[in-house]
Amino acid sequence: MSRKRTAFVHARERLLAEISERLRHDERFVAAWLAGSYGRGKQTWLSDLDIHVVVADAYSEHLCATPWPDGARTTPERLALFSQFGTPGIMYDAHRNNIMGGTFTYVAYQESGQNVDWMLIPQAKAHKEYPCHLLFDKVDLPKPPALEPESVEECIQRASMHVGFFWMIAAGNAKNLLKNHPTQFHTLLIWLEDSIREAQAALKGERAQFTKASRIELYTTQEEQIAALRRLCDEMEELMPIVEKKGGYLPSDPHAIVEKRLELLAEQ
Repeated sequence: MSRKRTAFVHARERLLAEISERLRHDERFVAAWLAGSYGRGKQTWLSDLDIHVVVADAYSEHLCATPWPDGARTTPERLALFSQFGTPGIMYDAHRNNIMGGTFTYVAYQESGQNVDWMLIPQAKAHKEYPCHLLFDKVDLPKPPALEPESVEECIQRASMHVGFFWMIAAGNAKNLLKNHPTQFHTLLIWLEDSIREAQAALKGERAQFTKASRIELYTTQEEQIAALRRLCDEMEELMPIVEKKGGYLPSDPHAIVEKRLELLAEQ
């Protein structure tokens, strides 16, 4: 790793240590953990800090206030908290990103360029999260609420839905090749990849784990792009007999439609 990259990582680790130490000794906060790549133990030198902080009920009304759903600003109370660790050069509230309930603020610090996604959660709404990297827990947070288990029929319904969605997007993505829209083409390749992951997980009675990672590469030639689309179509076709055997519903001959559209490329 280069000297600059090493320094960037060291700066992030110092920032994390400072945040953890200060919050641990601040009576307003009762627990904190890292989610994202750190929570999964798969952080890289480029990883951000996705930090979830549980705010004691006595302080949550102000620190977890949401006077707007999103915008390039935050409240004075949260700004004072974030500013303890540097000068916020970029800030953006996007509270819908906090699915547990509370607030979400993206902060990029001017001095180091480090990014922290701050999620503040009222104690009354907080529970343990898995996977995560726990920083501290002063109150022994409750376990996550139990989810209603899906029936076999519901799992197959979900798998069938992802199969159908895949082929709708695949057919549309063949048009992106005809229109010579490479950016949109690569975006939809990621959607196709995600549909395969979701269908695979549904067949196991599971939910696909969230990840920002993708196997999709940047394909610069039309031949590479066609091959990438066909590869994903082949992967989905391998799943379809399993879905059908379990009682799912499938489009009749979707791959043929994608191929008919790809054939038009030869005439351009």
